[in-house]
Amino acid sequence: MKYLLVLLMLTSVANAKDPKWVKNTSKGCRKSELCAVGEGESLSRAKRAARLAIAKIFSTQINSKFKESISSNNSVMDEKTSDEIEEITSAALEGVEIKKTHETKIGYYALAAMNKRKAAKSFRREISKLDEKMKVLMADSSSSSKMKVEPLYIKREELNKRVEFLTGMEVPSVVSYEDVFKGKKEASANMVVHIYLDEQEPKDIEAALSKALSRKGYKTSSGRVRNKKSTHIVTGEYVAEKQYLKVQGFEKYKFLLKIKASTAKRVESGAMSFSVIEMGRNYSQAMAKALPKVKEYIKTNIDKLNIE
Repeated sequence: MKYLLVLLMLTSVANAKDPKWVKNTSKGCRKSELCAVGEGESLSRAKRAARLAIAKIFSTQINSKFKESISSNNSVMDEKTSDEIEEITSAALEGVEIKKTHETKIGYYALAAMNKRKAAKSFRREISKLDEKMKVLMADSSSSSKMKVEPLYIKREELNKRVEFLTGMEVPSVVSYEDVFKGKKEASANMVVHIYLDEQEPKDIEAALSKALSRKGYKTSSGRVRNKKSTHIVTGEYVAEKQYLKVQGFEKYKFLLKIKASTAKRVESGAMSFSVIEMGRNYSQAMAKALPKVKEYIKTNIDKLNIE
């Protein structure tokens, strides 16, 4: 009983010695800063955890809201745009500094801080570049230019949400979403994409391609015989290769997707390729596991086909 009492007293004293910023970042953070606390067994791990905590603030408080916004507008952020935004955000996060550290009997705490004004400035700089590109493309009447505006607009607004989060103010856009959507609709109005994939029935991947292209504003058709009205053609294959597996009662397959797009004159414009390995008690079970991953790849990478 005495031992338990002493242990509780020591724990209470140890907790009392923790600086206030450990539980409340505002106690060690200026209003002009964005702060987060990290914890680790070593000081280096605590510092790394603190920096990652600031990065997580962006992913949880900004990305989810914006993705809901573009989804409601029937738009999709492609993988390339997502990666570019990640790079810009990572560059801004390089300015994060460790303001304070604290050692306990079992590890360390670190307080990381990012200057909001400096981070917002780096995002504004990238937004300005995108605005210039969009103005040039919007001024061009060609269909290819109009189709290129939407991914730039999505990227710009994603960065704009970061500026708003850091400063409370947005950067006014040089174009509206209505203008972007109108231009995209006009550009795709006369485009018909014919799709034919070599895959087993039911043609789930062919259907996923058709859906992804329709969301981009294109008219689609499918079948072995090409639609004479089609302006573009998408062909390819979705096959499964059985892999060696020592585990009895299960089967392992590698699912491969290869797609290419071309104009009606057979000039190749773009391509996609993807593979995924799945296991199941039989082929059908493995295929069912792979299908959602393949569909998600198509959805986020459809712009790689460069249909213009």
